[in-house]
Amino acid sequence: SVETEKMSRFFATGDTSTETSSSESEDEQAPKPKAQPKKVAYAFSSEEEEETRVVRSLKDKRFDILKDHIKLIKNGKKINDVVKVVEGFDAMKKSYDKSKTVVAKEGIPNFYIRALAEIEDFVKELWANKSKLNKINAKSLASLRQNFRKYIKDSNFEEKLEKFRENPEEFEDDDREEEHEAPEQNSLDEGSEGEDEAAVREHSEEGVVRLKPAKPEGDESDDSINWGMSSSSSESDDEALPGGKLHHTMFLKTNIAAAKEERTKGKTRRDKGPRKEKQIDVDQKEDGEGWETVKGRASEPFRLLKQMLFPEGLDMEQLKPIDLLKKRGDIISSRGRKGTSAAELIEQLSYLLHLGRTKEFSPALEARLLLDIVITVFDSVTNVDTPLKDEMWKKLLEEFENFLNFLREHNDICLSDSISELEENLLDTTRQVMVYGSLLVIIERLDDEYTKLLQHTDSRSTAYLERLKDEKLVCELIVTVQSYLEKDVGTHKDSKLCRIYMTRIEHLYYKIDRQLQKENLMEVTQSNEALVAENSSELMSKLCSFIYNYSGADHGRIRTRAILCHIYHHALHDNWFEARDLMLMSHLQETIQFSDVDTQILYNRALAQLGMCAFRHGMVKDAHDALLDIQSSGRSKELLAQGLMASKDRTPEQEKIERRRLVPFHMHINLELMECVYLTSAMVLEVPYIALNEIEGRRRLVSKSFHHQLKVIERQPLVGPPETMREHVVAASNAMREGDWKKCKDYIISIKVWELFINKDQVKKMLKRKIQEETLRTYIFTYGEVYDTLSLQRLSEMFELPVETVHSVISKMIIKEELMASLDEPSQSLAIHHARPSNLQCLALQLSEKISNLAELNEDLMKLKHATPWSKIIRTKPSAMYTCSLYTRLMCMAWLLGNIYRPWLLGNIYRPWLLGNIYRPWLLGNIYRPWLL
Repeated sequence: SVETEKMSRFFATGDTSTETSSSESEDEQAPKPKAQPKKVAYAFSSEEEEETRVVRSLKDKRFDILKDHIKLIKNGKKINDVVKVVEGFDAMKKSYDKSKTVVAKEGIPNFYIRALAEIEDFVKELWANKSKLNKINAKSLASLRQNFRKYIKDSNFEEKLEKFRENPEEFEDDDREEEHEAPEQNSLDEGSEGEDEAAVREHSEEGVVRLKPAKPEGDESDDSINWGMSSSSSESDDEALPGGKLHHTMFLKTNIAAAKEERTKGKTRRDKGPRKEKQIDVDQKEDGEGWETVKGRASEPFRLLKQMLFPEGLDMEQLKPIDLLKKRGDIISSRGRKGTSAAELIEQLSYLLHLGRTKEFSPALEARLLLDIVITVFDSVTNVDTPLKDEMWKKLLEEFENFLNFLREHNDICLSDSISELEENLLDTTRQVMVYGSLLVIIERLDDEYTKLLQHTDSRSTAYLERLKDEKLVCELIVTVQSYLEKDVGTHKDSKLCRIYMTRIEHLYYKIDRQLQKENLMEVTQSNEALVAENSSELMSKLCSFIYNYSGADHGRIRTRAILCHIYHHALHDNWFEARDLMLMSHLQETIQFSDVDTQILYNRALAQLGMCAFRHGMVKDAHDALLDIQSSGRSKELLAQGLMASKDRTPEQEKIERRRLVPFHMHINLELMECVYLTSAMVLEVPYIALNEIEGRRRLVSKSFHHQLKVIERQPLVGPPETMREHVVAASNAMREGDWKKCKDYIISIKVWELFINKDQVKKMLKRKIQEETLRTYIFTYGEVYDTLSLQRLSEMFELPVETVHSVISKMIIKEELMASLDEPSQSLAIHHARPSNLQCLALQLSEKISNLAELNEDLMKLKHATPWSKIIRTKPSAMYTCSLYTRLMCMAWLLGNIYRPWLLGNIYRPWLLGNIYRPWLLGNIYRPWLL
């Protein structure tokens, strides 16, 4: 009877009463699922089977995740996709870090060491042939190579890898992926003949083991019986049988295995060559229209976007412009939302643009979509300090150029920012086509993003040079926008033109025009004149003149920046007098402190370039005055916005703000060249002044930084030959003080930084002439008191200067009262007047001045003495008694000095025998004894 009941479950031969009675009897004996959950006895529905997940150990979970990442790395290696390998390697490292507790107990798994060794071999193989890789893979390979070496070294995997290289068999992994994909036939062999509690094991692709419980007793459903066959295979078998009736061959295990092999044939296909072109029925209509050949998967993104943007039932042939415009509004409204990707929005807008061009909708709608794509690219930057990615930057240039070309082709489209988005007219052709937008705002934003991109690129890398090539395209876009705005007749036209002119000026003012340099250095022949259309000087004058004449409300900042850029450009091309006059007439030095920080930085740059221009023209004093404020502060790098110096007072937010103001590397002014110009100018001015006022106690300092360099060299116990630029200048200064102009000239000319000047030969010639003249002045100041007369011819031969130049230099010295002498024209000689005080007299004058100051202080104390009792002064000011005694001694010395200054005594003092007696030690010792004073 039991066999009959079991057979009735498989074949529909019993009546309903028998089935009901048998099921009731089985329900009484079968355990309930709640009472025994371990038996996994659940009631299954007729449509699908419920599955329970087996609880696995932490080790299995962590190791399975690692194996999944390793599998992704292997897939990337098969197709030589280094980017995927890098992503998989980073994910594998993170998973390994999370598995450290398991690794500490179980040890490092062998498959992980094997995976690291395979990655190392992959990197070495590709590195040997890196020249064949594209740019993205080559960059990713360098990053992977560096990160892999660091990871192996930091995690101490070197010994494990060495052991693996020696004996790879010891690191064979028992849990291979092939074993994870165990065939279902073994589980069926064990489960089909087992008891009711037996379950069929399956392995999913994620490595999660699932149990399919056997049929519990008492279940009447025939369709819910699980025999290890999938629903798709059972349905196909049912359809294959005539009438859909059950047959005993369905329950044979041999047929199950054969069916499984047939199902898995297509899944195990190996890539043995390129895939053949597939022919698919695009419309899948019943009337059987023609077939369309689809190559590759180029239409796959558009198909996905179509499913995402439009409902399934929508007929694309009936798509109207208003539908496209509504869908565009939905996409634009999602901008800025959390979780919204700018790249996805760009793809969706590009698909809408593709549909608009395919359906040949209005050009205004196409212009609107092109402008939306450009604006959406800017949305990919989520932080002010983060630049655009390379692919986004290229996308921005491409789309904006396409937009400008589209506007050039369709002149009837009016792009204006004076209207609102609601006033746009994109579909009505009877009225003026209006599109809301501003080319000026976009080009200014594009220029800012380009500057930010250069700031965040390493200036010493090839990537900076590649990015610098984009400036040509950026300048062309600016010129195109300028021509468009010049034709515009809208409101605020002059204001917009000033802004676009200023944008163009900022890309032009710091560049050297080679043609202008040719015109300055040599005469331009008639053949060269044909090549010169409009040089940069004429273009700068044209653009700046328009800004100077503009009188709008916002002209202040733009006008100031235009003047500074004009000054910089003039100074860069050695137009010294034009640059100087423009600086003086603008009076910017009086109002620049009220300007914004960016304008102040531009002022410092223009002032530095003006100083170097003056130096090239031989205006040493003007060059020194222009560079004094920048160099004396010691923060020239920060003042010119070419870098930041370490500071404890600067907060992180302030540092971010200051980094945004930094100038790109190709616009930098060479700091070493600027310092060399400053120190050389200070040497030419300071050394003759030191020789003139050598004995003066409080002499005026022309340059503190120059004196600092002199003191640093003097403090050194051993001074060797000069090596740095500063040491060369100090060595030249010492040679000038000795009167050796040739040695001074050799030290200065040997500085290599002069090679950075375009007209370096003229600069060196100017330096030689200045050194000769200033060394002549220093020589006369130092050794003039030794001579009674000096021959101009002799001085001309000593310093290799023309007699006229020597005569001119000495005449200026006499006019300025620096030299007490007279020129004798007939004899061509210089007569020295010994009217200058000697060294002893200078010291006596200094002492007398100090005593007079002290006497004035003592008189103030004497007034207090008569006003209050002396004892009270002593009690209130104990130092008063010492001051009075010191005053008494100094008055005696003043009386002695007063007698020394008598004219008849001065004449005797100069006698050698008297000077010898005065300087005797015993006499000096007695003079300074306190009892004598």
